[in-house]
Amino acid sequence: MLEHDAALILRPVLTGHQQIEGLWFWAERFDEGERARLIVEQWQTGASVYRFADGDLLRFRQPVSVQCEALLGWPLIRQGRALCSARLAPQEIRSLPTADVWLVRGSHVSALQLRDATPLAPGQWIDVSGYALLDTYDCRSTLPEPLLEPLAVCTDVREILGGSLGPVSPEREGVMQALLERQRAAAKQPAPTISTPANIGWNTHEGSSTPLLKLGVSLVLVTAVVWMALNDNKQGLHPPTPTALPSVSSEPGGMVFGTLIGSVLFTLLLMGVSKFLRRTPAHRSAPKPSAPPPLAPRATPVKHKPATWRRWLTRLTLHSRLSALYGKRQAAYMRRMLDMFENGDLEEALRHAIPLGNGQGIGEQAFGTPQRRQQLAINQHSGPGRSIMFEQDMESHLRKIYRQTFERLDREGRVEEAVFVLAELLKVHQESLDYLEKHGRLQQAADLALAWDMPAAVIVRLLCLADNWQRALLVARRDNAFADAVVMLQDKWPQSADRLRLEWAESLVGKGLWLQAVEAIWSLPAERGRAAQWLLDAEAAGGRLAIGAMVKRATLLPDTLDAYGTWIEQLRDDPQRFTERAALAETLLQHKTQTGALAWLARAMVHAVIADQASGHGGLTQVQLQALVKMSKDKLLQTDLPAKAFKRPADVSLSSGDATLEWTAPEMGSRAIVDAVLLEDARYLLALGEAGALVIDACGKTLMHFPVPAQAIVLAHSRQMALVLARRDDVWRVSKLDLVNRTAKDLGVLMFEVFAQSFDGAAWTIGSGNQLRVVDVDHSFETLWHVSDLPGRIMQFKDDTQGEYLWLYDAKQGGQLWHYRLPDRRLVSREPIPDRTPESGFPLYSASSVVTEFQIKPEREDDPILVLRQHGSRKGYRLQGFDEGSEDYDPVRPVLLEHWLLIGYVVEEQNTRWHFIHRRSDRLCAALYWPSRTVQTRCLGADWLLFDQEGRLSHINVDDASQRNITLN
Repeated sequence: MLEHDAALILRPVLTGHQQIEGLWFWAERFDEGERARLIVEQWQTGASVYRFADGDLLRFRQPVSVQCEALLGWPLIRQGRALCSARLAPQEIRSLPTADVWLVRGSHVSALQLRDATPLAPGQWIDVSGYALLDTYDCRSTLPEPLLEPLAVCTDVREILGGSLGPVSPEREGVMQALLERQRAAAKQPAPTISTPANIGWNTHEGSSTPLLKLGVSLVLVTAVVWMALNDNKQGLHPPTPTALPSVSSEPGGMVFGTLIGSVLFTLLLMGVSKFLRRTPAHRSAPKPSAPPPLAPRATPVKHKPATWRRWLTRLTLHSRLSALYGKRQAAYMRRMLDMFENGDLEEALRHAIPLGNGQGIGEQAFGTPQRRQQLAINQHSGPGRSIMFEQDMESHLRKIYRQTFERLDREGRVEEAVFVLAELLKVHQESLDYLEKHGRLQQAADLALAWDMPAAVIVRLLCLADNWQRALLVARRDNAFADAVVMLQDKWPQSADRLRLEWAESLVGKGLWLQAVEAIWSLPAERGRAAQWLLDAEAAGGRLAIGAMVKRATLLPDTLDAYGTWIEQLRDDPQRFTERAALAETLLQHKTQTGALAWLARAMVHAVIADQASGHGGLTQVQLQALVKMSKDKLLQTDLPAKAFKRPADVSLSSGDATLEWTAPEMGSRAIVDAVLLEDARYLLALGEAGALVIDACGKTLMHFPVPAQAIVLAHSRQMALVLARRDDVWRVSKLDLVNRTAKDLGVLMFEVFAQSFDGAAWTIGSGNQLRVVDVDHSFETLWHVSDLPGRIMQFKDDTQGEYLWLYDAKQGGQLWHYRLPDRRLVSREPIPDRTPESGFPLYSASSVVTEFQIKPEREDDPILVLRQHGSRKGYRLQGFDEGSEDYDPVRPVLLEHWLLIGYVVEEQNTRWHFIHRRSDRLCAALYWPSRTVQTRCLGADWLLFDQEGRLSHINVDDASQRNITLN
């Protein structure tokens, strides 16, 4: 170290806000251990440390903006090629010797050379003995691709019921053999390639009509209209009376009617050809899965709408003489069928019987004559189909005959035929299942319930009674049907109900719903020890979960509350714990029906809660406060409580402010944040890549560490469980975190392209190609639900608490937006995406069924404008200070939410600016300056997280217009 006289240096100390590039720690002020601790706290990626005889030098990789008076070490700024502890004038620099560091102390300057120092490795100072080191997962042992063949639902009564239905017609074998020969011959011919979108979630009643069929139908329509016009000219306004079919004559009406008959015959011929083409099977060779096939997708309730041409034709024929053309043949068929029932020929009567409606409205008019059934099969269509339209009296008569036939078959013990009458003719599905259950056909009833897509609880109950627990649990986990199924089983089958209740509780624990699991299992005395342990685990987790566990303990184990008296007194008397008291009050109010068990706990807290309300820290309404006082059973307090409500704090939400808030980003840290989510009680779960996952509090203090690779986080709805993902070439390594027990479980490696960012704790949605699956993470990724033939590749996937949204794209069919409603996962809509022109901008996909396009419109003398187009309307937002010369891949990043629009754009090198715009008022409510381009966002309700790979984390809440900045070191 060289000493130099610095008497002429006017400002020997750095003050105020400065951009520094290093810190100096004197050995005479800090010992070696203290210097090491300070260096680790101020460390950033890429920094370096040098040890001199008089102290240690920490040199940053990038400048840091700090307040000099708040630092323990000496701040150093760049002065030419050296770091200096003072801001020198040019003449002062010229008088100093060449060095790497200048330390100004009083009237002397110490010149240091890095070649005289010893480089240090701070990484060796950190004790990692407390961290578990896991072996690298072998990604070659990826799970096999599941065989997702649709569930083979049996619709033939012979196969489901397992019995014969009596002898059939001797012509049956000949007809079936002819059909098989025709199928074999058709299979040898090359199948035509038809490019049509797949119908997912509903059943179609017929294939697409051929062009010839449409031409014939059009001819029928035109001819019928002309004929009706001629008839109207002849008969005036009087409707035609039913008469015998007229003979074809040379009159204009007769000629038109003859043409009409020919057109109908030609159309029927074309319909036969079209039906033959549709019946040609498309053979597919697929390996049979060794495990039970996954469940079929749930049916999608859609409003059936007949084709327009068929509605017109039905309306024309119902009010014209054309109805007699097909009505006569249908009437003859019905007379023969009724004669079979009256003569007791039930075998042939059932084969000719016409099914009645199922209460889903009037279907399409059938213009042909019904055909005799070759086999007694159950129709799998869920919506109304084509049927013969007859008077209400005739339908009532048929229903009476079918009901009498069922009663006769039941008396004779012919269960198979009786079920066919109920299921196929009368269309009373629930009664059919009850009848099968009455005769002990439990597995058959369960199969039919699956085929008909009955309510999930009904399916689960029947599968449990049939001792098919594997599939029963699969349905229960898919549709969350445990609660209703347990209630259905409790009275008559208590043992099965108890077993299902135990599975239910285990499922709730896997989802992180500890208190609900305790409630579900508490009715089993043998399992109360396990429930008590779950309560202890929830109490150890702290926060709102511990408060809920305390209330649950008060209702289930009131005798054990004495041990928690000290904790309750501390919560009551600490003035800073008003947030926890408010959470306890809200939890108590959720159990109003158990006031007797909770009176002691409410009485212990009610005075402190009233004080919080009076000081403006409470969030209860006057009605809620009165209910809490009533729950405490304090008569004097009920009398003294003011009737006038306490003054509540004014609304301070981000959208209610008048001026635009200016926010700044946190200071740069030393650890990269790859992903982040908000937990309860102001805690955060951070993904740090290969360094694992961390849970930190609001001050940045580490609460727990999980030594599993984490690049993406999938948070459970309970916020007590999470999945962390790490990319490994074409696959993802998946681990499950239990934030209550502080454990991590490696689930294995899975291949997918898109995934949901939230899940219910067990069922998780993933997608790849044109396949969408819901897997059970607790049972080796078993498939709970799937769609394997989407009409396009899944390009993007978004989800929220109400639904899941897919962007599909196919080169031929274009793009589509699909919307599945949660939690039942029903297909709500699928809308085509219009082709984008170069001038229309770029599409913006969010958790919505609407596509928004954005485009940057440059201005000559002003800042450019971001233009958003949605529903045909346009809105523009000016980008102040936008760096138009930036070559960044993503210079503008709009994030569209339900009520807010976030716009992040580059303003200068290495810096971005974020605008928070309220969509209803189109007002800029806040602006955030961020010294980095690699900013990511996560939104959950009113809470937004912004973070980057330089250790910055900013939490913004729009309800109270607050910002919390955290630096991760």
